[in-house]
Amino acid sequence: MITMLIVFLVLLLIGIDLFYSMLIAGLIYLLLSASTAMPIPMTLAPQQLMAGVDSFTLLAVPMFLLAGELMSRGGVTIRLIHFAAALVGHIRGGLAQVAVVANIIMAGMSGSAVADLAATGSIMIPSMVKKGYKPEFAGAVLAAAATIGAIIPPSLPMLIIGSMVSVSVGKMFLGGVVPGLLMGFAMMIVVYRYARKNGIPVERQATVREVAYSAKESFLALLLPVIVLGAIIGGFATPTEASVIAVAYALVVGLFVYREIKFSDLPDIFASVAVISAAVMMTVAAAQLFGWITAAEGLGTMLSNWLMSISSNPFVILLLVNIALLLLGTLMEPIPIMLLTVPVFFPIMTSLGIDPVHFGVVMTLNLMIGCLTPPVGLHILLASAISKAGVGKVTNASWPFMGVLVLVLLLITYVPATVMWLPNLVYGH
Repeated sequence: MITMLIVFLVLLLIGIDLFYSMLIAGLIYLLLSASTAMPIPMTLAPQQLMAGVDSFTLLAVPMFLLAGELMSRGGVTIRLIHFAAALVGHIRGGLAQVAVVANIIMAGMSGSAVADLAATGSIMIPSMVKKGYKPEFAGAVLAAAATIGAIIPPSLPMLIIGSMVSVSVGKMFLGGVVPGLLMGFAMMIVVYRYARKNGIPVERQATVREVAYSAKESFLALLLPVIVLGAIIGGFATPTEASVIAVAYALVVGLFVYREIKFSDLPDIFASVAVISAAVMMTVAAAQLFGWITAAEGLGTMLSNWLMSISSNPFVILLLVNIALLLLGTLMEPIPIMLLTVPVFFPIMTSLGIDPVHFGVVMTLNLMIGCLTPPVGLHILLASAISKAGVGKVTNASWPFMGVLVLVLLLITYVPATVMWLPNLVYGH
């Protein structure tokens, strides 16, 4: 197994895609096993690759991505931004506050933080710069606010975690609501302090009529997360079935209500989502083979024993795991980290009596913070490209947001009720 891990790390370091790195390392392990006393047949590779994606829950991933793309191209983003502006535009730091609230609302559409950043950032960052915000701060606000996209349901990371360890996706979805709102509130405080320090003028408060009009214009968009969550919580649909409902709803709204999507646009939309979905599924498939080998070699048991040798206190173990995930977040993207660590960490947490729903939400937030940390901070890189500010400048402007997100992470880690209150209220203990 040591050889496999070395090959995997070397391939990653020289820039080989994660899918190929895991697949090649796994195949080399199987080839080397042929000379041992207990050889493993090569037929295991295709079996495990297929097993990795043979999941009903994972079908929701391309569906939620498609629903989000349809809503984004269908004119939803700009309507939601106008609604957010009517609600909070008058608070000091107006446009930046709007960016945070818009991302809270957008989080209920696609489940993809990067998609939310691309949709809202392309509109909000140029507008903020025109209003006197520094480009790097505008990029930092959107990069940080987009992390809410994977916490408030629906959430693609939670879908992947649920499919890997058979945790209730519906409970994790509900568990992300309160942490997501806490994240938004914390970021709004950071924005307020920045605006006050830098003399950003206060915008005019919207009238009741303007708020009502913007709510009417965005009503159908705001209804989507209600329909999705309502179907799951009410027992009318599984998360996968709810994702199909979301696609049908988004298609009708974009084509026939807002009329900002044409039938000629659909092939391009489908192709774009297909490419993203294929990349995710290929990585999941390779991770299944890689994970099977590490499990067979007892890597999870070894890591568990090592952690327990340090301390058997759940609080200490949670702290160590959080630190490990934060460090991994500086080097890798969220999905690869999940695929590599979920099979290892979840059994440890279960053995310590930590609710898997609670840990699933904690892990998701932890990985979203990783999207802000260099050198592999996806949100920082994308926000830097949109704002045309240097990666270093956007990173420096993001530190206050990372600070409050870490505080929220510690809060939900050590106060489980912040995560479990809503799932327990709806589903019972």
